[in-house]
Amino acid sequence: MYLVINCAEGDLQIVLGNSERLWFSSSLYVPGRAMKHMAPGIVTALESLELETHELQGIACVSGPGSFTGVRMSLAHALGMACAHSIPLAGLSFMQALAMGPGPLIHGTLVVLVHSRREQVYAQVFSCPDLTASCPAKNLHLSELKDLLSSCPGPVYLAGSGLRRNMDFFHPRKSTVLSLHWDVPSPHNLLRMALNASWNTPLPAPEYLRDSEAEENLSRIAAGRGLDLNQAREYLQRE
Repeated sequence: MYLVINCAEGDLQIVLGNSERLWFSSSLYVPGRAMKHMAPGIVTALESLELETHELQGIACVSGPGSFTGVRMSLAHALGMACAHSIPLAGLSFMQALAMGPGPLIHGTLVVLVHSRREQVYAQVFSCPDLTASCPAKNLHLSELKDLLSSCPGPVYLAGSGLRRNMDFFHPRKSTVLSLHWDVPSPHNLLRMALNASWNTPLPAPEYLRDSEAEENLSRIAAGRGLDLNQAREYLQRE
């Protein structure tokens, strides 16, 4: 039995399953409030199947890109359980999980867009229906996204929260906007990814494609604590 956790955006998804079937799935929309729901949600999932943590064959986490806090919490919970019971870990791409929804149903180019921050998106391009990634996921300003979209062979389909947050930007473009339904990965696809994941890494690396707000405002934060910028950077490197 494998446990899968996704908290890359506002939906906290918890999945249990194996090669036989999907046995448990829950989804809570708790943007910014996932911390108090994650551990109880995992306990509920295990108890529903009368499973003990040590019986898990692996724990897979969606490792980004997406919410810095959500990704960190998922990985921290998974690491705690893995260390206590020697359970293998695996990381899953949020962009791939989203593409696996509509991708097999269309012929053309799918651009997955996940909200990053104001006027910025995480973007990745897939050729469909085979879901071949045309490029790695990138963090792009909307002004840079124009060049990416113009280089995509048509027909072009768009999906994801980065699309919803910037509809004015995409409105006049000759692309097909897919349904909101595809903005959250299906539990079956999360399980499929887990079953095909690489399980040989001690801790999946979070997929941070840009600096956090804290890093970008380090000089101001350091000054408020009576540190100069070089001291603050040394503390960060030490951590």
